[in-house]
Amino acid sequence: MEMKTSSSTPRIRKKRIPKSCTACRRSKAKCDGKRPCSRCSDLKKICTFIDPPKQAHEIRIEELEQQVAALKDRLRADALAQSTQAETGFQHTSQPGIGDTPTSYSPRATFVSPDRVASAFCIRPSHTQSPINTTLARKHTKSHFEIGSVTLPDCLDAGLLSLEQARHYFSIFFQGCDHFVPVLDPRYDSFESIRARSSLLFGAICAIGCRVVTGSETQQWHMLDFHVKRMLTCALASPSMASLETIQALLVRSCYASERSLLVAAATRMAIDLDFASSYDEMVNRSVAPAARGVSSASLDQDTITLMRRVRTWLHLFVLGQILHVDAADLATFKFVGDSRRCRIILKSPAATELDLSLFSQVELNAVRGRIYDSLSGLVGFSDEDAMMDVVREAKIDIALWYDDWEHIFEKQSAQAPWLGVNLRAQKCWSENMAFCRVLRASGVENVDCMSPAQKSVVAMAKDALEEHLDIMIREPRLYIRNLRFAMDFVWAKCAFCYLLLLKLSILLPESRGRSSRELVEHGNILLAELSEASGGNHSGSRSSTGKQYLQLLQAGIGKFSSATQEAHEVLASTANDDSFASARRTPALATQNRMELDSFVPEQFVFEWDFPGLTLFSSSATRVSWLDDILAEALNGSEDAFVWLPADNDN
Repeated sequence: MEMKTSSSTPRIRKKRIPKSCTACRRSKAKCDGKRPCSRCSDLKKICTFIDPPKQAHEIRIEELEQQVAALKDRLRADALAQSTQAETGFQHTSQPGIGDTPTSYSPRATFVSPDRVASAFCIRPSHTQSPINTTLARKHTKSHFEIGSVTLPDCLDAGLLSLEQARHYFSIFFQGCDHFVPVLDPRYDSFESIRARSSLLFGAICAIGCRVVTGSETQQWHMLDFHVKRMLTCALASPSMASLETIQALLVRSCYASERSLLVAAATRMAIDLDFASSYDEMVNRSVAPAARGVSSASLDQDTITLMRRVRTWLHLFVLGQILHVDAADLATFKFVGDSRRCRIILKSPAATELDLSLFSQVELNAVRGRIYDSLSGLVGFSDEDAMMDVVREAKIDIALWYDDWEHIFEKQSAQAPWLGVNLRAQKCWSENMAFCRVLRASGVENVDCMSPAQKSVVAMAKDALEEHLDIMIREPRLYIRNLRFAMDFVWAKCAFCYLLLLKLSILLPESRGRSSRELVEHGNILLAELSEASGGNHSGSRSSTGKQYLQLLQAGIGKFSSATQEAHEVLASTANDDSFASARRTPALATQNRMELDSFVPEQFVFEWDFPGLTLFSSSATRVSWLDDILAEALNGSEDAFVWLPADNDN
């Protein structure tokens, strides 16, 4: 039998290094460490022992043992917690890592500082930190994801515009669009400066300028708009891109886009994260300080300029938020605490501009409008007419005080900026009309024939405000209409709504004084022609899709109103010349259909995009159901015969 031979290489056994004495180098196995060794007894020393340095694998083994022990403790704690929940019947929200399996547990919880007031959630660390947290945090520092800043190419680098086109579109924006988006200062926000600071803001400005010049149906604008959308998506997803310029780009785009509410909300959240509200407080404090009185615009420091830019952006955010709250029924994000007129102190700063006058007047007006809206939002059905008239009276007083103050302030600027006074008067008429119509909505009565004399007087006041608004638009020189080519979508909606509501109220209140139906049609055609010219084309081929939308609404309203009134006049004329019974019977029938169409004319743009009150008012006499109003009126007057029904016709 063949014997197996051992390997030629001898097996090496590792020798364990024992602990040794520091004095005699003797092993611990031969010394108990309690009495002097025989070798060092003359020195009268007690043997002391030290551990040799650990190897890397020994350290790793000990760490793994600690991790396993910690995981066992955590599993036992989870099992105990689950049994407690099963006994009590309640389930508490688990903290990160608790309740997870060991393979999915991640100890690297992020602590969000309480100073970040805009944060939605705050994950706080545990008071006692497990050894496994420290070990894994030290060993596993590499993340599977990387979040960093992204370089956004502007429209010139992307080849969408030439340098000459970009300069032209940029200058167009500052010829009128900045009146409706007053967040920029031409003294510091130049072509080169904005392009160097933010390609997103630069692209948004050029896109709006292209929209004004070429229209929203051209390929060049569509390419610019798509490029700005891509940059906006990237900016909203990257925390490092949160800046003043990004917020300004969101505001510029929100004024000319249908997704205005989402863009304003995103800009508001970003501004809160960057603490723009404290910039307003700081600017107020600097304006009150005596040292600020002798500062000129030439000696402004960069810190004051930046502070004013942040304040200007924050206040325009407030204006847009209040407009969307009052006129689009959005929820209010923030509001003024105290008197909004205190913001005027900032206008004394040399950093303030001419556009800031318009901005600050809008801040105060929308604060008043928001207060009126909030006071009426919780009321359903005004049973007390005195309370209703008190609300109307207070609204008129507040708006009149606002108008008188700012008219006096704008007098000094009337020569350089005549558009300020024109816009001020138009905003006054708009605010009064909206306040009156909201009071009527809160009363719960939509049928004008069922209204009380006090309620009808409120309708008449709204009609007067609308007629004054129409005079402002078609008055020579037509500064208001000609600036609408630069206007935001909200202004186009206001113009169309005011005229359509005026047509409706002229039918609902035929006995009230005002323009005749012929004058209304003539002025409406003038308004339609001027708005078509301002939008850059005729009403069917406007350069702006927004302008085309509202111009078509105006054309449809004028057509319905003129048809209804013309047929009514023809019927009245034929009735006067013909006393026959047949002519008398067909008098109310000829114009009924057109009047019913105009009476129920509520465009969906004012239902799904804006929350403008007034177009839902109607008249039962116009729809030939006035017998129902008579029954209701007799019931309200306490007549005993109010509900005596006529017997049914047996022949039928």
